Amino acid sequence: MFSIIVGMIAISIVNGFINYSMWGLRESMIRSGIGHFQLYKKGYLEREEDIAFGYLIDNYKGLLKEIYRTTEVSFVAPEISFNGVLSSGEKSTIIIGKGGLKEEEEKLNSFGEIVEGSFFEDDSFEVMIGEGVAKKLKAKTGDTLTLMAPMKGGGLNAIDVVVKGIIRMQIEEYNNTILISPLKLAQDLLGVDGVDRLIVMCKDTENATKSEKDLIEFSKKNDLELKSWKDIAVFYFQVKDMYNTIFLVLFVIIMGVIIFSIANTMTMNVYERISEIGMVRAMGARRRQILLQFMLESSLIGIIGGFIGVILGYTVASLVNLSGGIYIPPPPGNAKGYYSMIKPDFVNVLLCYLAFILTCIIASIFPARKAAKMEIVEAIRS
Repeated sequence: MFSIIVGMIAISIVNGFINYSMWGLRESMIRSGIGHFQLYKKGYLEREEDIAFGYLIDNYKGLLKEIYRTTEVSFVAPEISFNGVLSSGEKSTIIIGKGGLKEEEEKLNSFGEIVEGSFFEDDSFEVMIGEGVAKKLKAKTGDTLTLMAPMKGGGLNAIDVVVKGIIRMQIEEYNNTILISPLKLAQDLLGVDGVDRLIVMCKDTENATKSEKDLIEFSKKNDLELKSWKDIAVFYFQVKDMYNTIFLVLFVIIMGVIIFSIANTMTMNVYERISEIGMVRAMGARRRQILLQFMLESSLIGIIGGFIGVILGYTVASLVNLSGGIYIPPPPGNAKGYYSMIKPDFVNVLLCYLAFILTCIIASIFPARKAAKMEIVEAIRS
């Protein structure tokens, strides 16, 4: 029973760790600028040119009103993206910029950590830059930098901007290139009036699919293309597949240990109770009844041991969470570490619990059959 208890504790904790890690990775990507859905003008994603001036959404203000009226969403962030150069005079660095509205950008990048300053004000010349960008330029809040980018009509435009805040994003590459500016500033820099995408945030990720049908109809009606976060966050699913494989390997190993443990326990049980088995058979018990008796005993071991393991697993998880979680150093490609909680998924733990019971029953079949096949006289003499 001890192996079952320990195995169930291990399964519960590992499942809780993976479950929370996947939730954190998913939400950090969604709430670091991706959103739940993105709407583009038709042809934007298939364009050959790097600059998307020919695929701007000019009537975005009217579309925003229609989205809020026809779908259940939390908010919609209009954005225009651009590539440019940010210079401090002494040093320059390539940036991936985006212009948006202050209120929406604050909520859209809620998983980003503002390490210095604050978000910009709309209709200002203030910008937010990634921590990696600030390090490259040795910039701090209040510094004036020059932002340069290609204009729609050709040529290069430059605007002096003030660093309002420095933000630390989860993904290191993004952190080293990101610049967020007011929407009006970005439009003036590029010489345009529209945006290249509308980023839709739902109230929560679990219920985002409820809005998807409405947004598909909306995109068809307005000659737009719709992309879900699932289509954009490819990295998330790669990591998820890796974690699922690790969990499966661990589960198979633990199941193997339990099978050998139960089989060994039941075999020893049979040898210790040979005389008892003979007496029961002499009193008229059939072989099927002996078989069922040993299988029932094994299933009870699985039920009781698994239940104790689940209770202890959730207890350990609660203690870890109350202590503030387990600190995880920055994974490869990430700019910051995080504290991981243990949040076991009840359905997964329940399925593992049932699998443990089934495994115990299967492991008891061979020794139980051996007990049932014993000759009555030989068993009594033993």
